[in-house]
Amino acid sequence: MAAHRVISQANSWRTYIIVIVVILLIGGAGTALILVRRTDQALASIQQIDPRANTQPDSTSIQKTTDQQSTTNTFVPSTLKEPFSVLLIGVDKRAESEADGVRSDTLILVRVDPLAGWATMLSIPRDSVVPLPSGSPGKVNSAYAYGFYNAEKLYGSGTTKDAGGGAAAAQTIEKFLHVKVDYTAQVDFQGFERLVDSVSGIVIDVKTTLVDPEYPTDNHGVERIYIAPGIQQMNGHTALVFARSRHSSNDFDRSKRQQQVLKAVLSAVRNRGIMDNVSLLPQWVSVLEQNVRTTLPIGNISTMSDMAGIATQLDSNRIAQLTINPLDVRVDNVIGSDIYWNSNDIASLVKRWKTGAGIAGIVTVQVLNGTNVSGLGNMATANLTKQGVTTIDAGDGTETSTTMLYDIGDHSSERQKIVDRLGLKSTQISINSARPTGASKDATLVLVIGTDYQLAGNAP
Repeated sequence: MAAHRVISQANSWRTYIIVIVVILLIGGAGTALILVRRTDQALASIQQIDPRANTQPDSTSIQKTTDQQSTTNTFVPSTLKEPFSVLLIGVDKRAESEADGVRSDTLILVRVDPLAGWATMLSIPRDSVVPLPSGSPGKVNSAYAYGFYNAEKLYGSGTTKDAGGGAAAAQTIEKFLHVKVDYTAQVDFQGFERLVDSVSGIVIDVKTTLVDPEYPTDNHGVERIYIAPGIQQMNGHTALVFARSRHSSNDFDRSKRQQQVLKAVLSAVRNRGIMDNVSLLPQWVSVLEQNVRTTLPIGNISTMSDMAGIATQLDSNRIAQLTINPLDVRVDNVIGSDIYWNSNDIASLVKRWKTGAGIAGIVTVQVLNGTNVSGLGNMATANLTKQGVTTIDAGDGTETSTTMLYDIGDHSSERQKIVDRLGLKSTQISINSARPTGASKDATLVLVIGTDYQLAGNAP
């Protein structure tokens, strides 16, 4: 039950957040410069000044992470040509008044590698216990609210509440995952619905009947939802329901539906063509102005040009979705609804997020220890990583006397780098190989080290 609850909460807002931000990128592809020239004022309201770049919080608020840059000049990439990260924050602003509470119901950390043409998304469940800006541990979704209501206290006079909330959430995630968050983007429900409606809806092939007797409504009630199987033309509301429904089946099915919605929206935008998208710019700008806030420097022509380039080459098949969930990360403890995750497993998942392991075209190497020398696999992995090889966590292999390199396919260039570094013979290389026992499904090349690894002097 705890595992089901964690996965459910981790995915609840994933799709509409991703869709809005991706439309912001792809909808502008080919027309981004026109958008900049025509809508300077609107873009200025969408773009926020990131208070993290101007103010260093004191020790009683948010502690700086060990790997975060300390100077403003290196705070974020100068352009979007280098790999960068964006924290997507799903904010529930449906409360009738601010006093009723503002919540960050979803946090998704996205890493984009523009030159390689891939992206990874990592969802952080809202019940994850982390070190909070207040100095005490608590649920991760509390960080946004703390920054929202203490914006000027934390970041100085003039800091807006939205900016304060985004900054606090970003620094909390940095400390929790030990990564650098370059930008933030905040979105809400209404924006997703309006954007889908602006492209006249999306086409979805509903595989199985969807019945949800308790779908949440805007007035904090519930309603019964029924979506028949087959090809469906969905408006914004139906698409949101299809993506968010959590009572119709299991959470794995919901993840598939969310990816299906994302691809359908991207297809709808691209199929309209440049001129049709230009005609929608005023409507899109209005939606984004009301429903999106981001620290991405979208008012800069160079940045918008970079975003257009990313959108042109980023294929939906090269966007990996990862989630902190009990299937990938051990739960050390559960107290009520508070989830305490295993830090070692978190680090392994973050490594996959950084490297894009599992995405088509990305070559990753895994070392399997085929000896009885404890820790040798980790040592060999660290050695390869230092030499610029993209690695994933080591594992245990079948005991062997001969070190072997298995290529799950034919990756000649990357394979040769390993061969040259280790001095392997042709008899120690297997091309188009079956995946050896113990190897991860994310591994492209698998190095099984045998007892001769040490004898040959290759051990780090």
